[in-house]
Amino acid sequence: MDVEQLSLFTMLAPALPAVAVCCMDGNRADAAPAESWMKHLVQGGEYVVQVAGHSLVLRPADGTADDVPAGHRYYHYTIGERLFSGVFVGRDKE
Repeated sequence: MDVEQLSLFTMLAPALPAVAVCCMDGNRADAAPAESWMKHLVQGGEYVVQVAGHSLVLRPADGTADDVPAGHRYYHYTIGERLFSGVFVGRDKE
């Protein structure tokens, strides 16, 4: 069983659905709030986007999209003015 403790702050300020823009090609993707099991795997994870059927958890990154080296842009996204880096996650089907 997966459980998590909620606080007043997590209930008042949940991540809202947003549009993420890939730093590699400018493609737009719907970004949903990361699920609790995803946040457990990716410290600081806030959002999740689907890339070719796989979940990419986005966490805040330092800098701007222009600072991301060319070979690393595929897993970096912007949401508004914020830069995020992504980590692919998955889990066994139960």
